[in-house]
Amino acid sequence: MKTTIEIIETKAEEQAAFRVHKLSPTIEKVIGILKEDELFLIGESDNAMYKVPFADIFYIEVVDKKSFIYTEKLVYQSAEKLYQLEEKLEPFDFIRVSKSMLLNVEGIKAISPLLSGRFEALLMNGERVAISRKYVPALKKGLGMER
Repeated sequence: MKTTIEIIETKAEEQAAFRVHKLSPTIEKVIGILKEDELFLIGESDNAMYKVPFADIFYIEVVDKKSFIYTEKLVYQSAEKLYQLEEKLEPFDFIRVSKSMLLNVEGIKAISPLLSGRFEALLMNGERVAISRKYVPALKKGLGMER
């Protein structure tokens, strides 16, 4: 695919135009990313609110009905429900890997099978998280291992 980038004046409105034969899942994903104005979540830590960039998030987990955002070094609490976060993060390679967890595909270093059909993901920060058997097909698809 041919791509063209033109640097414009800061006063001019930015725009993207696609000329494609058909709308593929990849193009739909790019459009979702371009439509997103905010590329961060709001997280709370030590009674302060922080902007947590999507790229810094390894996973999001719900514990006792509270959502927690895990980055390499810090954990933030989010006021949003997991399904709301899932909708917001879907175009950014976040997939559900259990009833209570969203995982950033970009943060995965390796995956390995466990007993009973489950998988385990080794993350770039050295942490390990379990992938429920029900969500293994979605993980494989997210990693490009299955269509």
